[in-house]
Amino acid sequence: MTKTYTIHSDRLTATFDPDGARMRSLQLDGGPNLILDVDDAVTPALRDAYGGTIVGPLANRVRGGKVPMGNVIHQMPCNEVGITALHSGPDGLDRMQWTVTGQHPARLCLQYHLPDGHGGLPGNRVIDLEYSVWRSTLTVNIWMQTDAPTPASIAHHPYWRVTGGHSLRIHADQYLPTDNTNLPTGDIADVAGTPFDHRTPRAIDKDTDHNFCVSTTRAPDPRPMAELTTAHSRLKIDSTEPGLQAYSGAFLPDIPQAEIAPLSGIALEPQGWPDAVNNAHFPNVICAPDHRYSQTTRYTLNSAT
Repeated sequence: MTKTYTIHSDRLTATFDPDGARMRSLQLDGGPNLILDVDDAVTPALRDAYGGTIVGPLANRVRGGKVPMGNVIHQMPCNEVGITALHSGPDGLDRMQWTVTGQHPARLCLQYHLPDGHGGLPGNRVIDLEYSVWRSTLTVNIWMQTDAPTPASIAHHPYWRVTGGHSLRIHADQYLPTDNTNLPTGDIADVAGTPFDHRTPRAIDKDTDHNFCVSTTRAPDPRPMAELTTAHSRLKIDSTEPGLQAYSGAFLPDIPQAEIAPLSGIALEPQGWPDAVNNAHFPNVICAPDHRYSQTTRYTLNSAT
């Protein structure tokens, strides 16, 4: 069992692990764990599916791992059958041992330094992360400072347990269609008349692993993104990010002792639009030295009854 850190409010208790800066549990009013988790001593299978971790510095998929910047194409290592870099490849932030820089009863701070060239990307980068709880809200603040222009789209990747049924609402009129490698085609399509129309609550389609276009710009303050109702809770997600990646969990591993199986958890990840570095009409994800990357995502929970 790896070392964990616990923070709590009057209603929420959350535990974290510096390995990937992952969230291991989140409980409301002393109830069950609302996210999927299993210790690596049992199996690393959920860990390999990014369960609870921070992913980036360039979340989601990048075509061929290629990042054009000016006259230079930076090559990220590909970790999906050699054709895409997923969550910044095999050495992304989810694989790093973060340093705990501060712990308080209701707040945990972590940091990681990425050297210039790590993961094929430019810039000496410092990523600061803060988890905090207040009443029934967990807030995730992420900042990144760089000394050279570099992509930045960082995401938190918990799987919300949906065993027993669920309904999902997403505040988006459009989504990004994908090809057979799960990469955006470059088109921006209306959700109307598709399985991805979550403007009114519905269960997630098992084939969902798509970006929902909440906005074309990042916001100064968190705005509504999604609401997920399960047998145990009602979750509201607000974020400053322009996109929400929703994944049905169709390829989650079978881990009976942890009650984990395909479709037992849903990933809802506020982030920049995927493969934006290769689609100039997508919202820009390049971070400059004179303007640090900043994200705030809030998870507000209430009882399902």
